[in-house]
Amino acid sequence: MNKKTPTNARAYLDAARDWETDEIVRARKSESRAWMVAIVGVVVGVLGVVAVTLMLPLKTVEPFVVRVDKNTGATDIVSVLNQHTITYNEAIDKYFLAQYLRYCESYSADTVYPDYQSCVALSSPEVGKAEFAAISPSNPKSPAKLYGERGRVEIDVNSISFLSQGVAQVRYTRQVITGNGRDDSQWIATVVYTYLNPPTDERTRLVNPVGFQVTQFRQDPVVVPTSNGGMTGPSAKAATPAPIAQPAGGAQ
Repeated sequence: MNKKTPTNARAYLDAARDWETDEIVRARKSESRAWMVAIVGVVVGVLGVVAVTLMLPLKTVEPFVVRVDKNTGATDIVSVLNQHTITYNEAIDKYFLAQYLRYCESYSADTVYPDYQSCVALSSPEVGKAEFAAISPSNPKSPAKLYGERGRVEIDVNSISFLSQGVAQVRYTRQVITGNGRDDSQWIATVVYTYLNPPTDERTRLVNPVGFQVTQFRQDPVVVPTSNGGMTGPSAKAATPAPIAQPAGGAQ
């Protein structure tokens, strides 16, 4: 028994030394993993702060002005082409819609025929026929009959908004100037339009180089409530809004 005791003690010490070594190695590995996780966390945090810092200039506040008509309550957003994100096509659409209203709804004895030609150049055949019927000298309600040679009708486009693709709503002021003075009235035109092949005729291309064509047109007076509970508006036409001029089968 006495000879085996040192051997057992040495084995015990060796086993204890191996266990201690394993524990030290395990602790060092655990510490290495902890440092690695900490470093990764710090890197991710720094990258997040950098990303947020870089994104801050991208967040901007864009103020805009909403204009309200004090008479009709109509609203529109006032914008400038170089300050507002507006597509090139939208600017072209608004230009031709405004031109169409000026050509077709204004009147002057000196320019009635050129305006009619320009109106027809921007209209479908069916809408052009309706325009001719409206200004025909045989029509007792034609501008020539109503205002004569000295009267004028001027159109001031106030705003243009788009209801859907190819459908626009135009708010405008109709100014009738006669020997008795000037009468202003507010109107809304609903216009359905499309683009066809550009015209081949040189004279027509000077007015309509892109093939803009109105296929339906309707105008209605804006009736404004008065303080006594009544309604005011264009008395001559308020009860009978202009019908939509449209081709058979509707707009394309």
